[in-house]
Amino acid sequence: MATINIGCGSDVWGDVRLDYTRRPKEYYLASSQSSANLIADAQHLPFIDKCFSELRAYFVLEHIRDWKQALNEWSRVAKRVKIRFPTNSNIAIIVLKSVFQNVDLSQINHLLLGNLKSLVRLREQCMGHLWQIEPKKVIDDLISHGFYQSSVKKINVPILQMKLPFLKFDLRTTRLTLSHAWDIEAW
Repeated sequence: MATINIGCGSDVWGDVRLDYTRRPKEYYLASSQSSANLIADAQHLPFIDKCFSELRAYFVLEHIRDWKQALNEWSRVAKRVKIRFPTNSNIAIIVLKSVFQNVDLSQINHLLLGNLKSLVRLREQCMGHLWQIEPKKVIDDLISHGFYQSSVKKINVPILQMKLPFLKFDLRTTRLTLSHAWDIEAW
């Protein structure tokens, strides 16, 4: 059976790689462009029931306002789901969100020597997280959709998983791993 990667970005895992848009490599700040081979809404998937053996959605759920609707769809189309999302106590993001809340990026562009786009992307990533999701709620929802077996663990993840050229270092480094995520697998 086929596999699907929801919110794939530049990740090449999965037979079907779905994202809501194709953005150039400058947005992902990765070595390649979006790997999506299907542009669609993660809350309304154009597939028949249980057509995928496995669905993976890493760091997607926290961007979706109606995350229960997304779980409905993911449960409908896949026999097994793997979900990863940041913890609510993610120190790195909390700090960055507080920095960005009252910053007018256009006022500090001259200080960044033309790197406003990188800072805008960082701000989008930080402010785009909804942060209201707890793993117990996700597991309860998955159980209500017939996934009776599951595993949950808290994992360390690189701080933002992106390069920041204007700071002259890569935040993927393990020395700056200050954030955590919930890793949920259900079948």
